[in-house]
Amino acid sequence: MPDIAAQRTDLTPADIDYLQLLLTDWTLIADLAFADLLLWLPTWNEAGFIAAAQIRPTTGRTHIPEDLIGHFAPRGRHAELDRAFATGEICLGASTAKHELTQAIPIRRDGEVIALIGRYSGNPTAGRLEEVYTLCADDLIHMVASGEFPRHTDNDQGTGGRGGAPRVGDGLMLLDSDGRITFASPNARSAFRRLGVAIDIENQVLADIVSSLNRHGVPINDTLSLVVRGRIQATSEVQGQQSSATVRSIPLSRPKTQPHTLMLIRDVTDIRRREQALVGKDAAIREIHHRVKNNLQTVASLLRLQGRRLPDEASRNAIAEAGRRVATIAVVHDLLAHNPGASVDFDEVAHRVVSLTIETSLNSQVRTSIQGKFGVLPSDQATTMALVVAELVANSVEHGSPGQNALVVVIEVDHVDERHHVTVTDNGPGIELPVDPSRGLGLAIVSTLVTEELQGTITFEHVDSAATLRGTRVTVGF
Repeated sequence: MPDIAAQRTDLTPADIDYLQLLLTDWTLIADLAFADLLLWLPTWNEAGFIAAAQIRPTTGRTHIPEDLIGHFAPRGRHAELDRAFATGEICLGASTAKHELTQAIPIRRDGEVIALIGRYSGNPTAGRLEEVYTLCADDLIHMVASGEFPRHTDNDQGTGGRGGAPRVGDGLMLLDSDGRITFASPNARSAFRRLGVAIDIENQVLADIVSSLNRHGVPINDTLSLVVRGRIQATSEVQGQQSSATVRSIPLSRPKTQPHTLMLIRDVTDIRRREQALVGKDAAIREIHHRVKNNLQTVASLLRLQGRRLPDEASRNAIAEAGRRVATIAVVHDLLAHNPGASVDFDEVAHRVVSLTIETSLNSQVRTSIQGKFGVLPSDQATTMALVVAELVANSVEHGSPGQNALVVVIEVDHVDERHHVTVTDNGPGIELPVDPSRGLGLAIVSTLVTEELQGTITFEHVDSAATLRGTRVTVGF
């Protein structure tokens, strides 16, 4: 809808946002009216209307099987649309060659008609349920035409919210001005039975029923209290002994009719159980990462202790490098233990890995900087990339000896489409080209990780970082 509105109409961004808000709730109108709905927008040149959105009812058969989004209706083809847009009044429709336009409904914002809803429906099967549905649909349609619906409030979750927002087919009730249930659909009755209500809920005060479910004496929150009394348009949750349900209230109003409230209820017990299971699994995964991190840090500490006892300097250096690599992997697991999900903010990882590498080196005159943002990486890529960055920085520190000047290591990050480009540049003496990755353990590790784990590329080149100084630049793309 926003693309069509921007390209084919003169609607303001505020108008488009209001229409988007309406579209989040018009499934409710379609289901209650047993009708297909089309959103018609006036074109910029006032030549007619363009269909920008379409919805079909889930409570009955569709009356428009084809997709009409993008269909243009010139002025004069549908007189009902022309009259509704010009007068701001709901206009009854007449049969066309293919569809029956039951109503043309103006959408009013700040007193101005900005668009239209076309209602296309037949005659639903007569019955008490269908009668109540249609009554509620007519009330909502008149509220749309008067600018009273939709109403966006902080407490109103509409069709979004924490999962399980109620829909028409889940369960419907009507409350009178005293909060008494005058009608309850079979699904609404079933939802209350699962909550533990054994009595017939019709002709009962909904607030009293909800209070009877509160056997623990915990005060009912203000939102739920107002919702079950039909005072506000909002969504809240009711807790039973073994089950849960979301309830949504929509106060209805129409001239010359008694005010009443549409209540929707949905059993969300299974959804809440799945949420609890996911929370438990997430906690278990965090605990696993925490224990892995602790074990890796223990291994790194043991390697450092072992290295100090070795008489041979080459052996001590090898053990120290092994300990640094283990500690680098532990950094990723530490962040995963504190952050949910399978991804990690690699910018924090990069800073910690670079600091760890410099701290464990013997060169105290090293200046490092990271330019650009890595962003969020999957945990498997983050672990691999942490080792790559650590090895490249360690190689720069180990082999960089620029004389009397401090060693400078610069890490730059760039993104082209979905590809990452990471360069590590130093002002050392420069690497011997062409590079043989097998001649050193660090280069062998980097080459293997980049090509096999990241499915990426790695290149080495000389670079002039100062007038009399040569350095090395390594570029990794993945």
